[in-house]
Amino acid sequence: MGFAVAPIVARAEAQAVFAVPPGPLRQVATAFALQARVSIDVSATQGCGPSRGFSGRGAPEIVLKALVQDTGCEIRRIDSRAYQIVQAPPPVVRPVAPVVLVREVEPPMAPLSELVVVATRRPTLADRLAYSVSVLDERSAVAQGVRDANDLALVMPAMTVTNLGPGRDKVILRGLSDGPLTGQTQSMVGIYLDDVRLTYNAPDPDLLMLDIAQVEVLRGPQGALYGAGSLGGVLQFTTHRPDPSAFAAWTSISASSLRGGEPGGQVSGMINAPLLDGRAAVRLVAYVDQQGGYIDDPLQGRDDVNRTRRSGMRAAFRVQLGKGWTGDLGVTTQAIASSDTQYATPAVGLFARRNRLAEPHDNDFFEGHVGVSGMIGTVKAKVTLATVSHDLSSRYDASAAPPIAVAQGSAVAFDDDNRVGAVMVDASLSSGDHARIQWQAGAFLARTRQRRDGDLLAITPSNTLLATEHRRDILEEAAFFGEAIGDLGGGWSVTVGGRLFSIRSQASSKAEAQGATTAFRDSQDYVGFAPKAVLSFQPTSKTLVYVQATEGYRAGGFNTSPIPSQPFLVTGGEPRRAYDGDDLWSFEGGAKATLMEGRLRLRASVFRALWKSIQSDQLLASGLPYTANLGDGRNTGVEAEAAYVAGPFRFDANVLLNAPELEKVNPAFPGRNDLGLSGVPKHAAAVGVSYERGLVGDWRLGADARLSYVGRSRLSFDAATAPAMGDYFTARAAMRIQSERLSVGLAVDNLFDGHGDTFAYGNPFSLRRDRQATPQRPRTVSLELKARY
Repeated sequence: MGFAVAPIVARAEAQAVFAVPPGPLRQVATAFALQARVSIDVSATQGCGPSRGFSGRGAPEIVLKALVQDTGCEIRRIDSRAYQIVQAPPPVVRPVAPVVLVREVEPPMAPLSELVVVATRRPTLADRLAYSVSVLDERSAVAQGVRDANDLALVMPAMTVTNLGPGRDKVILRGLSDGPLTGQTQSMVGIYLDDVRLTYNAPDPDLLMLDIAQVEVLRGPQGALYGAGSLGGVLQFTTHRPDPSAFAAWTSISASSLRGGEPGGQVSGMINAPLLDGRAAVRLVAYVDQQGGYIDDPLQGRDDVNRTRRSGMRAAFRVQLGKGWTGDLGVTTQAIASSDTQYATPAVGLFARRNRLAEPHDNDFFEGHVGVSGMIGTVKAKVTLATVSHDLSSRYDASAAPPIAVAQGSAVAFDDDNRVGAVMVDASLSSGDHARIQWQAGAFLARTRQRRDGDLLAITPSNTLLATEHRRDILEEAAFFGEAIGDLGGGWSVTVGGRLFSIRSQASSKAEAQGATTAFRDSQDYVGFAPKAVLSFQPTSKTLVYVQATEGYRAGGFNTSPIPSQPFLVTGGEPRRAYDGDDLWSFEGGAKATLMEGRLRLRASVFRALWKSIQSDQLLASGLPYTANLGDGRNTGVEAEAAYVAGPFRFDANVLLNAPELEKVNPAFPGRNDLGLSGVPKHAAAVGVSYERGLVGDWRLGADARLSYVGRSRLSFDAATAPAMGDYFTARAAMRIQSERLSVGLAVDNLFDGHGDTFAYGNPFSLRRDRQATPQRPRTVSLELKARY
C-alpha cells in the first residue's frame, strides 16, 4: 500500500493552478499530492489504468476526480485532509428489495499511511526507499505530544538526546556517540529545516515543533548527499509551505501543571494568506512557551530555578514565477532563555543541588533563505541561498574546582559565549519522475565563522577577570555530489553515488591570565571522497529488501584554552594541539513489508558501523574542554519497527539492540574499551496505542498512550568520570476532542512520575567531585485549546 502525503491540505472549495503530467495513476497521484498539499492513499492503484493528467485551475477534490477519470478507479474522501483511491465497483442491477433498517457502524480507521520522504533530496515514498528512515507526520506528532527533539527521541527508533537542557543538547542516532559534551567537534547529526542546514558545531537549536508537516530521521552516515556533520544521520524538519489556494489560520493556548514545580503554558498561532490572485502566499507562525522549573538550590535559597522561556517566529513567502518556476523566501528566529541548569546532585536531593552561582543559558537562533525551483526541459532544478546565525551564552559555577587559584571562599564563574554564523549555497539538478535512470547532481558551498570567548571571573563587587580567551575559527567547505538509481529489471535496482569535498579549517586564539599571554594561529586542509552504494530488490509491490554501504566524515581541528600555561602537545600524548578528522563506514541490510491490505507495516535492519579515529570532546584537569581522537570503535545492532491498524485502534512498536564499543583505544587517553561508546544505551524500546472514533456531527474523539524504555549507558569514555545513567521508563497518555474548527486536548507526561537519571552530567568543574544526575521531568498535566479559522 502507499500514501502520498504533502504538508498541508487546502479547503475543498479553494481554487489553485495545477500541472500534473500523464502517467501511471500512482505516480500521477503522488505528484498531485505534493502540489495540492493533500494526503492520498494510493495502496489500491495496482489495477488502475493510466491517468491523462491535468493542467489548469480547480479545487483539489475536483482535480483529483479528473485524474482518476477513465482509469477504472474512483476516490473516497477520508476527511478534510486525506483521500483514498479505490477500485471502482462494476455497475450492478439490483432487484427491488424491502427496506431494512440497520444500525450505523463506525467506519474502520484508514490503512496505514505511507509518507513521502524528502530527506533523500528526491520525494520518495518511504516504503520504497532502500534506507533506514522513520517519518512522523503532524497528526501523529500532535497525538503523541511531540513538541521538540527530546519528545521526538521517545517515539523515534534509535534516537537519543542528551538532556543538558533546552537549547543545549546533542542528537545521537543509532548509538553513534562522540561523547556528551558540546565543544569544537562538528555535530554528529545534520539537522535541517526544509533545505537549510541549521548546525555546525553548536548544539541543537531545539526549535519548537509547531506547524511542522513532518519529521524524518535518516539513520547512518549521509556523507554522500549531506557531507560533513552527518556521520550519525540526518534529522529533517519539513514545514508547511505557504498555500496560495485558501486563507487559513489557527490559534492555540495551553496551560500545564508540574508536580512539585512551577506551572507553564504556551500561546501560539498561524496565519496563511493567499496573495496576487492565488499566485503567491505568505505563512506566519509565532509562539511563546514557558516551562516551569523543578530544581531547587537551598544554598542560594532559590526554588524551581530551571524555568525556561522559549519564543519564536517563522515567516515564509512563496510565489509562482511562471513557466513552472517557484520562488521561496523564509525567516526563522527563536530565543531560549533558561534561568538555570536542570541537573541535580543526589547527595543533596532528587531535585536539588547546592551551587554558589546560578548557571543561566541563552540560545538565540536565526535562519534566513531564498530559493528558486523549476524545470529546465525535463530536468528539475533547485537553488537555495541561506544564512544561519547561532548565538549561545552559558555560565558555569567553577567555585568547586577553579582552573586558576583564587582567594579561599571566592565564588568563581566561567562564562562561555559562542557565536556561529554561516552562509551556504546549495544547487542541484535531478531527473524527471518518469526517467528510467533516476539521478541527481549538485554543488554545495559554505563559509562558517565562529567567535568563542571564554572568561574566568572571581565574583566580587568588581568581578575580577582571572583568565580570558578570544578564539576565532573559519571553516570553508566546497563539494560536488551526486547519485544515480538504475532499474536492473525483475524488481532489482542499484544506487551509486558520492561526494567529492574540500574543507579548509583555520583557527586563531589569544589567551591572557595573571600577566601571561599566548597566541596561536594555524590551518589545515581536508580533501576526500565519500561514496555510497545500495542494491535493492522488490519481489512484490508491498515488499522490499536491500543492502547498502556508505561513508561519513568530519574534518579535524585545533585545541586552545583560556589558560596560557595549559600545555598542548604536537605529537604523542594528550592533550594534543591538533586533532585529526574521523570517518565512519556503515554496512546495512534491511527489509520492509506492508501486509494485510495495508493494515500491517514491518521494517527491520541489521547494521555494522566501523568508526576510525573517533573525535570526542573531553575535559582537561581544569574542567575546561578539549578534543581528542580516542581510537577506533564499532557498533553492531538490530532495529525494528511495526505498526498495525485494527478498526479504530492503531498499535505501533519499535526496538533497538546494539553493542557500541571501542576496539582500539588511544594509549594516551585514560579510557576503557569495556565502557563502550559514551552516552548511548545498548537497548531501547517503545510501544504505543491510539484510538479514534466519531462522536456527534463532525466531532471526533482521539486517545493515545505511549510507553518508552531507555536502557543503561555510561556518561563518558573516561574511567574516572563514567557514571551510569538511563535504565528507566517514561509514559504518556493523552485525549483530544476535535471538530473542523475547534479542539480540546488533555495530556499527562511522565504518567507514573518516574525519577530515572536521563543524563549524568551538568557542570564540568564539579563533575569529578560530585555525582550529578538529570532526573526525568516530574509528572506534567497540560490542557490545550485550539481554534481554526
